Amino acid sequence: MKMGIKEFRERLGEVAIGDQVIEVTHHGKRVGRYMPERLRTAPDIDLDAWAKQRVDAARRWREQTPDWRERLKAFGIPADEIEGMEADDQCS
Repeated sequence: MKMGIKEFRERLGEVAIGDQVIEVTHHGKRVGRYMPERLRTAPDIDLDAWAKQRVDAARRWREQTPDWRERLKAFGIPADEIEGMEADDQCS
């Protein structure tokens, strides 16, 4: 079911206890999706594979971005977290 942002907000109480996936739109373009918790099942996501993909993508980004430390600092990432990322790279 598709629903605009305003309608979604107005009908949230009804939608939250429903059993349909809602595509939320803004001026006809999809901006999000609401899926009631009970419709999600554990087999939908392999968390171990997802975590490995996330770590691999982060490592590739750092390899391809020479100024990655400065970019992360610009986003407000604390220096100790950035150092932890460097330590992770040295361990592997």
